[in-house]
Amino acid sequence: MTRITRRALLCGLSLSAGVGALSAASLKRSQSTSDMDSTDGQEFDPRIDGFGFENYATPPVPPEPTEFVSRRELREELTGRLETPLGTRVTDTLQADSGPRLGTVVDEIYTNANRLFGTKGYCYGMVAAAQWYCEEPAAVPLERDSASQIGHVNEPLEDDAVAPVRDDIERFHRQQFLDAESWLRRWALLSPDWIDYETQARELRAAIDEFGSAGITISGEDVLNGHYLLLYDYEVNDADVVFAVYDPNDAAERYVEDPPPVIGIQIDDHEPLFGSYAGTYDRFLFTPADRAISARGRVDR
Repeated sequence: MTRITRRALLCGLSLSAGVGALSAASLKRSQSTSDMDSTDGQEFDPRIDGFGFENYATPPVPPEPTEFVSRRELREELTGRLETPLGTRVTDTLQADSGPRLGTVVDEIYTNANRLFGTKGYCYGMVAAAQWYCEEPAAVPLERDSASQIGHVNEPLEDDAVAPVRDDIERFHRQQFLDAESWLRRWALLSPDWIDYETQARELRAAIDEFGSAGITISGEDVLNGHYLLLYDYEVNDADVVFAVYDPNDAAERYVEDPPPVIGIQIDDHEPLFGSYAGTYDRFLFTPADRAISARGRVDR
């Protein structure tokens, strides 16, 4: 399958910002990029680089967090992070009379890691693995050319002893729960007022230009029930910055048949727009730290 030229994918996007909604109904798959920005990154095309299967649920017995990291290591990491500028706001919260103490936070991370590991699916792990396979095609297991050629997470189905794709996805997925930086960077999701969407728009565009895609956490008030998406293209107009979404809840075939979901940020007041995600989610966050965390997962294979 021929890749769609980047940026051209979003030509013709229509927006209805007045009601906080986005529509991709008029999305045109033009091959012209005359008005689009260039990129040095590998172009992510969800028809090719998305997985050939949908997001899946937990194994029968989720692994315990202690299998990956000790409480002592997590506490030391968290303490060190709080001594940096990143931890200033978090430290203030921890020191407040009514706020949680550090030990409580560590316990909560462990509890949530165990409770949430895969129970809502493996969106983070699937996005991280799809990014890796796109950027480094030699990393795609099973002698496949792309992630879309992998139709089941447990392939090769004829051999129960190995599941290299599942191994990659779940290795990436568990890192987000037990990496202290991952938790600290997402602290802003607790209060949407802490998220600077003007900066988010700038950082997302820079990441997509450099790497070809950028992962975001999207959530509602209950941040533990959030979701992870991959943004891989954008269009800037007078009113909004609009991003195309690869959602691991959908298999690659969906992107062959239909235009992608979109989210956006208004230019004037820097308010987020959620398109079809509106009503379920009301905030999203990009953090460059996710790429560093993902890089460690690549090395650990």
